[in-house]
Amino acid sequence: MFNYIKVGIVLCFCLALQFRGEAQAFMAEVAATSKVARMSMAEGIAQKDRLLLDLVTKAGLMPVLSNGEEHTLFAPSEQALMLHQGDSPDQLRAFLEQHIVKGALTKDALRDGANLKTLSGNSLRICRKKGTVMVSGVRLEETDQLYANGVWHRLNGAFQPGKPSL
Repeated sequence: MFNYIKVGIVLCFCLALQFRGEAQAFMAEVAATSKVARMSMAEGIAQKDRLLLDLVTKAGLMPVLSNGEEHTLFAPSEQALMLHQGDSPDQLRAFLEQHIVKGALTKDALRDGANLKTLSGNSLRICRKKGTVMVSGVRLEETDQLYANGVWHRLNGAFQPGKPSL
């Protein structure tokens, strides 16, 4: 009986140490993201990606990403963005609007089989396989950059133009 008590005390002590470590890791993560979460997505783009900033500004989408309404931006890869540097503002707006959906959607909120409607009216389909998240056939590279008005994800490519859903 005495050995069971010792084992129980040791287990409780080990669990307490593990919980303390997880709690510290969680608090460090919260502290790191709290600064980011206070700035708008537009401010985050300005700090993170100069090319995307230039294209979003030229497309006239900066007000959308800086107001209080929540959006999720599936940012195209740098290579995909470079292909659109010479586009007109209207072409850029059409291209970038298909990468923005209303609402703040973290990676965990992107459910397998879900359809998301973009600002352009197109539909994006979520597919999860073996820990990978694909959005309309394009893999998420970086995820869950949280901002005061939404979430930013980086794609390993870009969405192809589609027909708006009715």
